[in-house]
Amino acid sequence: MELDPRFAQSLVDIVAAELNQNVNITDNHGVIIASFSKERISHIHEAAARMLMSGPIREFSVTDEEERRLKGVRQGFNVPIIFGDCCVGVIGVSGEPAIAAPYARLAARFVEAALESNARQEKLVRALREKEELQSTLLNKVISVQEEERKKISRELHDETSQALTSIIVGLRVLSEHVHSDGERQKILDMRDLAVRTLEAVHHLAVQLRPALLDDLGLVAAAQKYVENYSRQYNIQVELSVVNISRERFLPEIEITLYRILQEALTNIAKHAKAAQVQVTLRKYRGKLLLTIKDNGIGFNADILSGAASDTCLGIHGMHERVALLSGNFYIDSTEGEGTGITVEIPLRRRKKTESGLGQAH
Repeated sequence: MELDPRFAQSLVDIVAAELNQNVNITDNHGVIIASFSKERISHIHEAAARMLMSGPIREFSVTDEEERRLKGVRQGFNVPIIFGDCCVGVIGVSGEPAIAAPYARLAARFVEAALESNARQEKLVRALREKEELQSTLLNKVISVQEEERKKISRELHDETSQALTSIIVGLRVLSEHVHSDGERQKILDMRDLAVRTLEAVHHLAVQLRPALLDDLGLVAAAQKYVENYSRQYNIQVELSVVNISRERFLPEIEITLYRILQEALTNIAKHAKAAQVQVTLRKYRGKLLLTIKDNGIGFNADILSGAASDTCLGIHGMHERVALLSGNFYIDSTEGEGTGITVEIPLRRRKKTESGLGQAH
């Protein structure tokens, strides 16, 4: 454990102002690291160095004769600074030793108390940081597990359920050609139509869970397909602009995060915004991926994102948490009657090469 010179100097300034005396602090080797007389800093306090090297840690006074004989020493009284069962330095107060002694002891206790307070604060900050890191790790793990489960279910729906429904549709069509009653044929065709609608619903659900395009062709292709389907489903005009990105691939966690934010934001617009137009921009700029989503809807009071009402905005907070896991920034700006804008900035990192050889460094 060592005294920080800047911290020690701030303590010297406080103590010297309170005592109206010259004050200095040495480190645990007797080197002056803080002093009311700035020219003494970095000098050896020979009396303190001798005491520290002798073994026994004790208080000591400096006489007139010692001031003349020893280097970096002034008449006064000096007290060890004890912290964590160790001597981390010496504090000295100038003046007649008998008069300076109580002030030096008081100053040493003040410094020790300040060190203990600072250590407690650092411990609390460290504990808070560890807690936040653990929360981030757990949240990241939860999101990863969710995405893997989404991918698995989506693949099963696409490969197994969709194929089974397709077989049923074909079978019903063949069966309808072998019945002679018009009524029976119509019932079979109605069942076929129901199976077709179910297949479409299953396909839509599979895409919502995890679009194959996202894994196969990347963020841009998946976003373009999602916007196309969204505009057709909700009759909302969405203009997607892609800037400085062609067929580039990015880290999977970056791609899925931006895709989920686009998905969540457009879903919120369809549910709440009453918008007719949406402008989406995906841009690579100065080592970052920027996603902006702006609608011309009714907007809302952004104050509800803080305080008690924030519990109703879990979708927005979920987007914010996803971005924070990637050390990115999330901004939302909304005014009642003037629409809502969302901006996401995610720093790019070096992409590892994939087994397929498609990995690129960006």
